[in-house]
Amino acid sequence: MSKYTKEEYALARKQSDELLKLILGKTGISRKRIHELAENEFVTANLDVITPTERKRFDKLVF
Repeated sequence: MSKYTKEEYALARKQSDELLKLILGKTGISRKRIHELAENEFVTANLDVITPTERKRFDKLVF
């Protein structure tokens, strides 16, 4: 059972979103760019699930 109420959780999510928007504004980075970076990190971290045959399909990528 969570120690937070629904209202507390909603407020924390709102504050998290506001903080992200503030930091994005100050750094000049977009949500889209963060998403792209996160996708790249995810792919890099999970290359071990790709077989050598599957890797050949992606010969224009460096890994």
